[in-house]
Amino acid sequence: MKNSTNKSSLLTLMMFSFSLISCSSDPETIIETVTITETVTVTTVIPTPDTETVGSGGITFIDDSQTWSSDRVWIMNGKIVVRSGGSLTIESGTIVKAQNGQGVNATALVIAAGATINAVGTSDAPIIFTDIEDSISYGDGVISPNREPTDTGKWGGVIVLGNAIVGEDGGSDDIEGIAEGFDWTTYGGDNDSDSSGSISYVSIRHSGTQLAGGDEIQGLTLGGVGSGTELNNIEVVGSNDDGIEIFGGAAVLTNILILNQRDDAIDLDEGYRGSITNVLIQMRSNSDNPFEIDGTEDSTGVIGGSFTVNNVTIYGNASPESGKNNLGDWKSDATGLTNNVVYKNVDDLTIKGIDADTYSGIATEKSSDNLNFNNFYFMSAKSTLDEIFAKTTVTDYADWAKVSTSQVETTGADESLFPWTLWSALQN
Repeated sequence: MKNSTNKSSLLTLMMFSFSLISCSSDPETIIETVTITETVTVTTVIPTPDTETVGSGGITFIDDSQTWSSDRVWIMNGKIVVRSGGSLTIESGTIVKAQNGQGVNATALVIAAGATINAVGTSDAPIIFTDIEDSISYGDGVISPNREPTDTGKWGGVIVLGNAIVGEDGGSDDIEGIAEGFDWTTYGGDNDSDSSGSISYVSIRHSGTQLAGGDEIQGLTLGGVGSGTELNNIEVVGSNDDGIEIFGGAAVLTNILILNQRDDAIDLDEGYRGSITNVLIQMRSNSDNPFEIDGTEDSTGVIGGSFTVNNVTIYGNASPESGKNNLGDWKSDATGLTNNVVYKNVDDLTIKGIDADTYSGIATEKSSDNLNFNNFYFMSAKSTLDEIFAKTTVTDYADWAKVSTSQVETTGADESLFPWTLWSALQN
């Protein structure tokens, strides 16, 4: 009996223990839901436009700071005027084309007095101004696929105005060929060191269309521009009027090339008192003069000015039209110094005129109220000095001029400084 009871108790204990084990809860499973958000970047490509137009004809004003970039061709339509306080930057290598309106509708870029232009190219990437029908584009280099270097008068040109001293009654004037009586057309002041910005490594082509009243715009026109303006490495091709015309002021220009202008290559007016150094001029058959230089137009005689032109080579045309390819005209009481000039292809050509009122012979520096010359060389196997100066009253020209069959080293322009130009590309 004792044994039976122990066995029963043991069995009961075992069953109770099993029950405890069987009734224990399973470990809790925790399920965590994690939401994953994926960031997807969608890139939208906005194509760079092939062209961008500024203006819609008439007059368009720029009063803020704008940049014309070299990733598209910029098209000017009408008069684009940067007014006082505004600025225009044009990146190196940029191509700017002008719509071909004629007469009063001609396209032109005007930098008003008090405004700034920064058109700074490089030798490898010059800035090119041309007309809308010129097919030139990026990748063409400096040579147009369709335009000839003798094409002229397709648009207006580039005009820069400033606050420097101008030999004009009242000391100011309105730029010719645009409009009169507006702040943005007026130039002149009392600041010869005025800055209008920078123009460097720029080629201006096929400009000079005739406006109302018989006025033309030059390739580059400077009115009252001061010496603080950077003006170097500038080429003007195929202007229907002058290559560069300067009205007063004290602008300093270096490394200038003028090709195939119809009128004068360099025209100085209103007592210009600056300097132009290292100039190459190539005349077309109907070009007029390499130089046309006038004195002050101040009737009181108070505002004068003396220029300096140094280191010039002039290529006459082999077959000039009758009465064309004159060798220069210094007139209207011009005062200043023209020095170190070499003329080539000038057989049978003559100097158009030298004003007797201010002429004072040879000199090595400019001086007030005097018109002086030094180191003129005429490359010719036919012409004599007497023939070259026959239309002038000058008698002592042998003091500063000579005829030669070969160029003396270091005379004239340094042509090695123009490899970036259209002129240079056409030689190769």
